[in-house]
Amino acid sequence: MSFDAPIAPSRRIAIIGSGIAGMAAALKLAPANRVTLIEAEPRLGGHARTVIAGKNGDQPVDTGFIVFNYANYPHLTRMFMDLDVPVEKSNMSFGVSLDNGRVEYALRSLGSVFAQRQNMLRPEFLGMLRDIMRFNARAVEAAESDDITVYELISKLGLGEAFRRDYLLPICGAIWSTPSGEVGAFPARSLVRFFQNHALMSPKGQHQWWTVSGGSIEYVKRLEARLRLLGVDIRPNCPVGSVHRDAAGVTVRPVGGEDERFDDVILACHSDQALKLLADASPEERADLSAVSYRPNRAILHADPRQMPMRRACWSSWVYRAQKVGAETEVGVTYWMNRLQNIPENDPLFVTLNPQTEVREDLIYDEVTFDHPVFDQAALAAQKRIAQRNGTNRTWFAGAWLRFGFHEDGFASAMRVHRDMTRDGVLSQASPLGIPA
Repeated sequence: MSFDAPIAPSRRIAIIGSGIAGMAAALKLAPANRVTLIEAEPRLGGHARTVIAGKNGDQPVDTGFIVFNYANYPHLTRMFMDLDVPVEKSNMSFGVSLDNGRVEYALRSLGSVFAQRQNMLRPEFLGMLRDIMRFNARAVEAAESDDITVYELISKLGLGEAFRRDYLLPICGAIWSTPSGEVGAFPARSLVRFFQNHALMSPKGQHQWWTVSGGSIEYVKRLEARLRLLGVDIRPNCPVGSVHRDAAGVTVRPVGGEDERFDDVILACHSDQALKLLADASPEERADLSAVSYRPNRAILHADPRQMPMRRACWSSWVYRAQKVGAETEVGVTYWMNRLQNIPENDPLFVTLNPQTEVREDLIYDEVTFDHPVFDQAALAAQKRIAQRNGTNRTWFAGAWLRFGFHEDGFASAMRVHRDMTRDGVLSQASPLGIPA
């Protein structure tokens, strides 16, 4: 080994946003660069949000990122192992309750499928089960084009109304926190690929799901400590007002603070937030960043069992509940946290997105609103264009919205930024700002 080998020069990089994408980017870039991680909120983590609740006020409960598996979350799980993040097995199941319990079933077992006994005699329900098997067997081949939508795929396969209304739209709405009408416009090929990768198209080979012991705050604390050890300058409570680019670098202007110069900026925030920050956004950036729309979803942590199915046999880890079923049915999903995070059932805890009926106020522990991206044709087309141009004008975009919206997607987007920076030679270029490393 030669001791005279040149050392790659350090660059000064601003990362705006400390969700999983921002923290992962900092983790990857910090060893060889001067990284500043800027966060508007007082805490790091984004959707990794743990609340202390329960009857005794000592139970950590996740309200955003909750579960993962080793098959579909390779980057995240490698980091968990590296940081010695404690994890434990989770229990994953799906249930449905529609029209005040008119239709209820769960997919845990044959008994839970027919927990509502009259379903065994309902031709529509039995037809839905047959259509589920038909969809699982034929959807991959039928969704051969990027242009076909979910509704078009349903029509192409000859699947019935009960399959669409009582199965596919509820399960997709639960996964992506998206109203029924918008799910129908999703690109079918992407949806089918997701189902296939997550083993949702077969009763066999289901992935084992896991959760972080003590809540996702445990990984955030460990990751923050690692970033500080690597020399990352972490700045919570530091909202950014604007970002300006020029040939020599990037100027980040904090709200009420002084301008600061960087070589590059990584916008690890939602696309609409990124667009607001760019004071000199190009026409292409405006078009692409505005192509991704968002849905606000009200999330309530509570102990009200009325948000679960009427029939206890249908209680599941994820429950889609809708009082009125139609094309524009709002998402109503309840996560049974006792099952998902191994919390004793004598301390009932649920997280409900957009409750269809009011939650008892005296049973509410916490409430927050999450903005979730809508993955329609326009969004997926914008994802491709952004990936092709990422790094233009010293500006990089990262976030789960650049893929399927999950924690692993945010991490993968950060890895992609690092890969592209390396491929394009950015990380081997000396800082033109004259700032010592």
